[in-house]
Amino acid sequence: MSSKFFNDLDATIKKDGTLAQKIKGIYQFDITENGTVKHYSVDLKTAPGSFKVGKHEKPECTIIVNEEDFVQILEGKLSEQTAFMKKKLAIKGNMALAMKFRSIVNAVKNNTKSAPAPAAATTTAPAAGGLDDGTLLGKEFEKLSKTVIANPDLVKKINGVYQFDIDTKKYTVDLKNNKGSVSVGPAPKADCTITMKEADFLSLMSGKLNGQTAFTKGLLKIKGNMGLAMKLGQITKAKPQAKL
Repeated sequence: MSSKFFNDLDATIKKDGTLAQKIKGIYQFDITENGTVKHYSVDLKTAPGSFKVGKHEKPECTIIVNEEDFVQILEGKLSEQTAFMKKKLAIKGNMALAMKFRSIVNAVKNNTKSAPAPAAATTTAPAAGGLDDGTLLGKEFEKLSKTVIANPDLVKKINGVYQFDIDTKKYTVDLKNNKGSVSVGPAPKADCTITMKEADFLSLMSGKLNGQTAFTKGLLKIKGNMGLAMKLGQITKAKPQAKL
């Protein structure tokens, strides 16, 4: 999600020429994900502002945080102050600029809300049927597709893209864009990837296997946003027969 935020921030900078005048500072974000540190530079000092992937030569404020914690901050589930006190967020340089970060987040949110919806947003979710290839796994994802179509509010509740790696097959459950969709194949940008064997997945969806038990026994593996993995229970409520 951090990469999406910075893409949206780049678009916001290009659209709102006053953002640099409001912030007047240069940031570098060092975000660690799966042991790898990604660097992002945001110049909101030299109008109209700019963004690039990589380190900045002379950052005035460097924010150091893990990907998962950064996502929590962006979603408003973790405040910057709490993250700092719990040492989940470190700051080097100008503390006053760090305090302005929330203003940047709000500017991005406002720009995203006001941005015109893409043409695809007017389309309906794919009709169920194409997922059913005659296998038990295909039938299960067809049922999930029907659940998504019948519950458009899931997109607002979940706000994430899942990829399911079931043996050699991959499925995408997009509960972030437009009205939501379920499709065969890997997700272009998965926020959370669930890996399981087909037999275990079918047992999970039928309610014979509990999600926590599957995770503890290593039958279910999660990569990416753990918070989204925890939201799978909301899909369960829409699909009563599953116990995730």
